[in-house]
Amino acid sequence: MRVGELRELATEKGFSQSAKGLKKKPTSMPNPNFTTPPLTPSQERAIRLSHPVLSSLPPSDLDVVFLGTASCSPSITRGVSCTALRLNWRSGGIWLFDCGESTQLQLQKSPDVKPGKVNKIFLTHSHGDHTFGLPGLLCLIGQDRDKGAEPLDIYGPEGLREWLRVTVRWSCSRICPNYRVHELKGLPMAPGWRRLHNGGYRYSPIPHSERVYQKNDSREIKDDLQSYVNYVSKTPPLESNPNYGEVPGGLDIEPNWSHPESSRNAPVWDLITDEDEGDMRVSASVMSHGVPCIGYVCKEVDRPGRLRSEIAMPVLERNIGAMKEQGIRDPMKVMGFLKTLPKGEVFEFPDGTVLKSEDIVEEERKGRKVVICGDTCDAGALEKLAEGADLLVHEATNSYLKGIDTGTSYREVQMETIKHGHSTPQMAAEFAKTIGAKKLALNHFSPRYKGDCSDDSLRISRRIERQAIEHAGELGAEDVVAAWDFMVLPIPTGKGVVSGVGVEADNENN
Repeated sequence: MRVGELRELATEKGFSQSAKGLKKKPTSMPNPNFTTPPLTPSQERAIRLSHPVLSSLPPSDLDVVFLGTASCSPSITRGVSCTALRLNWRSGGIWLFDCGESTQLQLQKSPDVKPGKVNKIFLTHSHGDHTFGLPGLLCLIGQDRDKGAEPLDIYGPEGLREWLRVTVRWSCSRICPNYRVHELKGLPMAPGWRRLHNGGYRYSPIPHSERVYQKNDSREIKDDLQSYVNYVSKTPPLESNPNYGEVPGGLDIEPNWSHPESSRNAPVWDLITDEDEGDMRVSASVMSHGVPCIGYVCKEVDRPGRLRSEIAMPVLERNIGAMKEQGIRDPMKVMGFLKTLPKGEVFEFPDGTVLKSEDIVEEERKGRKVVICGDTCDAGALEKLAEGADLLVHEATNSYLKGIDTGTSYREVQMETIKHGHSTPQMAAEFAKTIGAKKLALNHFSPRYKGDCSDDSLRISRRIERQAIEHAGELGAEDVVAAWDFMVLPIPTGKGVVSGVGVEADNENN
């Protein structure tokens, strides 16, 4: 039984909570003024960690920290869009995805993400709940960052470089760290979005067979006279100025319309390759939203199998003397050779012991894949890139909750959600099933979902999760989570399949 359920049961039976546990209250004379005391931080943590997705996951060298899980505007219980990917095997390996208003405050609250460790920021689109926090965060990072440090790399749609120059320059923000902006050029609107006479776009549902991208779609935004991209492309740009942090090296990344992992003929941008980072690759493609929007795919490079030193070392140690007699000055270097022994080959020691590669080297460890979608009512352009994701982070802005949402239906809620370029939990789950994702984390919730540890919020989160589970194929309660602020979600090595602890389903309707 979950801690949240335990509290509900305790309330029904006349119990109250304290920091030391549950104490029985007399039930013969109920106190009409009694209210459940607020949870302590340790009690909140216990409730959170009891979630089936987290209850059996060990710490990992790769994890995701949700710093903001709301849409639209920050509140006292949720910040807006910001997700951190922590590469824990690096000393400064924190990548942020989106940077909505209040992000710098969220980082200062989080014990798991230090501003000085952030070295890459990826923006999905220009809406304020994904970008307004960037200038302030740069100032926060710059306070403790050496000017000689490696520049912070910022990736995002075309127009980002000029917007940031204007914002930083106009506010005289000279404490920004060194940074460079890499723009994704030629980002099209997704099929189905039609430009209105007053600027802006409206989505008209179209059949799946027609959701195919055309190469010249990328011109549509620049032809929109009210588009910021149009303004930037026709206005002499501000020159970069190192006094405000920007340094040379920012790239203009062109789309690849014939990428081997393209879906629906959509363009793909390869942002980070093996040559750039050595252990991680990042690609991106188009999301279906009311402004040009991107989804990112982070793929860890496959790693060679671990040498089983417990098998090889005893053999090596008893042959050290003989190997030196044969002219091998440093027999310990043989361990390195054994690790790279090609599959099917053997190594024979002086005493006649033969070690086969498959006996002493574990199978190659498949790299993990994390997919972080921007706002979207259709993530299909990522289908091939995202296939087999260990974790899919997908928005679920609106839900239909029977008994709470009156005078409407799921179909009406879904159509209204799609019209604004967003998704429901069911839509997110369908995409997770399509790509064969191993875990699904929902985020970008409407501000009406508080996301705190109150009984109502916990029940609503469980209902949202169940809605997704019903449409997510083989994913169960241990695989789907409605994310909350400061949640840390480890991504296991290997296949990434870890069993969790189930929860008892209640009788609430979805």
